[in-house]
Amino acid sequence: MQSDVSNRHPQIGPIRTIGLDTSFLDRPPSGIGAYVSALSRWIPLVAPDVELVELRPDPSGWLNRLGERGSRFAWEFGAAGANARRAKLDLLHMPMMAVPIATRVPVITTIHDVIPYVMPEYRSSRAQQINLAVARRMVRRAAAVITPSMHAAGDVEAIFGISRDRIWVTHEAADERYVPQPDRTIIQSVLDRFGICGPYVFNIGGVDVRKNLPVLLRSFRELLPDLPDSVQLVIGGAPHSANPTVFPPLEPVIRELGLESRVVLTGRISEDDKLALMQGAAVYVTPSLYEGFGLSVLEAMGCGVPVIAANRTSFPEIVGDAGLLVEPRIEPLATAMRSALTDADLARSLSARGLARAGEFSWRRTGEQTVAVYEHVLREQGR
Repeated sequence: MQSDVSNRHPQIGPIRTIGLDTSFLDRPPSGIGAYVSALSRWIPLVAPDVELVELRPDPSGWLNRLGERGSRFAWEFGAAGANARRAKLDLLHMPMMAVPIATRVPVITTIHDVIPYVMPEYRSSRAQQINLAVARRMVRRAAAVITPSMHAAGDVEAIFGISRDRIWVTHEAADERYVPQPDRTIIQSVLDRFGICGPYVFNIGGVDVRKNLPVLLRSFRELLPDLPDSVQLVIGGAPHSANPTVFPPLEPVIRELGLESRVVLTGRISEDDKLALMQGAAVYVTPSLYEGFGLSVLEAMGCGVPVIAANRTSFPEIVGDAGLLVEPRIEPLATAMRSALTDADLARSLSARGLARAGEFSWRRTGEQTVAVYEHVLREQGR
């Protein structure tokens, strides 16, 4: 597995034309969208010998007639490759689990995770099963695969049978705005708008089934006798679809536990609101069962907020000893939250360790590592 690109200054040589699929920038905010945005910004800065060509579907084109899922499939496995041919690229980078069927240029794919292959809830529809079957076949043709963590790299090797020497790990990063905010008035205006009136536990990053949010709710209910009445749980985000298998509603669990006055569901929020809510939190908690990287914990640590995360998948790699890693079950989560909320010395220690840990990640470094992968593939392909 390739993971030694962090200290190399990328130097491709002659001007190279690299295509980057930026179609995710037209979709709802997501981790992949943040990744694409960062690459499109940083690659030109760290590699002046690269001409970066952004590829995305024509908003008025024929793909729109296929519906959302159909247009994505047609773009990722077909039209993106046609656009790459017309642009006469030296290399195409698909920042998601997809390789076009015909490109005539080397293709690098970034596989952030293999969730639909390991969690059945994410492959229940026939359309999704077809998409995954095509993806499994096509990504094996990639000249190289980038993953955001060693854990994700291991999953890619196991699921797709791709050899380790074709897998490159490039850690991601939090936006540079995710830093401590000493001016509470900026945060308070956002808290007032959402009806948040006291210290709060925060979670954001998705409300789909792998996020394990019912366990977070039950853990919060477990520790309420030990907390002041003003402490709340704030969960940000909204379902991407009405599919209850993937996005089970939280409201019935909240009513069952009698938490209506203690839990705030923000719904979909802006990046500015997300930043303020992260900066104002007393503790950030995620019991997620699977993350290819887990960007939200890095954002929280960057803000100096104590982090509690599931001791699963990529979290140990990203959090290290800068947060509390626990089994994503009711009792361990409740115990960790109780400690972080009531032990001031522990909270200060977690804050300091988190800030130091977050400083080890940067999008500039991700850009440099990514260009180093481009360099390797172009040299290997004799281009």
